[in-house]
Amino acid sequence: MAAHKLFKSPDAKLRLAEEKVGFGTWTWDLETSEVVWSPGLCRILGVDPHTVVPTIELYQSLCHPEDQLDFNDAIGIVSSRKLESRIFRVIRPDGAQRYLHSKAEPHFERNGALVMLMGVIRDVTEEQALMGEFASQREVAKVLTHLVEGTVWRAYPDGKLIETTHWMKLTGQTPQEARDWDRLAAIHPDDRGAFRQAWRDAIVGRTALDVTIRVRLLDGSFQRRRCRAHPLLDGTGSIQQWIGHSTTIQERSERPAQEALLTSAQIRAARALLDWTGPELADRAAVSFSTIRRMEQDASSVRQESLVRVRSTFASVGITFSVDARGKRTMSFFEDDEALPSEDDAGALKRHG
Repeated sequence: MAAHKLFKSPDAKLRLAEEKVGFGTWTWDLETSEVVWSPGLCRILGVDPHTVVPTIELYQSLCHPEDQLDFNDAIGIVSSRKLESRIFRVIRPDGAQRYLHSKAEPHFERNGALVMLMGVIRDVTEEQALMGEFASQREVAKVLTHLVEGTVWRAYPDGKLIETTHWMKLTGQTPQEARDWDRLAAIHPDDRGAFRQAWRDAIVGRTALDVTIRVRLLDGSFQRRRCRAHPLLDGTGSIQQWIGHSTTIQERSERPAQEALLTSAQIRAARALLDWTGPELADRAAVSFSTIRRMEQDASSVRQESLVRVRSTFASVGITFSVDARGKRTMSFFEDDEALPSEDDAGALKRHG
């Protein structure tokens, strides 16, 4: 048949559209009980249009038992609007289960009598599977967030967030603002360049992301966060998505940390190095002798104020306390301080440290 003759036939146009788009149509004449399925719908249902006679009973037998409707009450179905937009399952003759999306509308006579139902059905099995996978991954992310410190998140292959709920709560941004790679408004201006470059390198190289940035919170303050992510690759090596994890980097307070360094052993060692008696240290630090005795037995048993005074007293003669790169507590001294002990005493200081 010539092409121009083919397109003159409405049925031919419909068949072509069904094949290209992947949908099917149906009609149900309520006066005659006649049911008509288009070739596209037969293909979706897995039946042969040349050998099968469409009926409501056949349709019901193909529907999943949990998704069947009571077609004996056509008016009730129309009134409930269940057929306006419905996703349901069918089990085809070959045993395959498919998810279908049906949209229908009723046709009435002038007197208001319902005479026909017409609908369009599309196979949405792949879409439902994808939605189920995303839902499952969201639940996995929630569980991981509870199990590990920080936040678990996912991103598209280009690095834009898939779920923005946590980011919105953290920064107060809208979903669109959260995905705006051009502005990155919630990231500190000084960190945006490094953030873009880190993502660019990770995406191009399909390697892990590891970047630390300052994020502007809802109250306007900035929080330092470490963001890490790994790509999920398909069989061809292309990035499907990113799985990421972010944690807050706590800013250290130097004053409490220094105060916590003063241990009983350090107090005893420093006093021995200086050859000070307990009463002498108490007098210099302006604390009681009983306090000195208690702190040399258990530094945590005395008030923080007393520890600060003793530490300051030692510092005034050149002795300081710190933590080295290995996390070990140490004592040190200033060589140019006139009040320092002798060189022999300095050797003893190193041994005690």
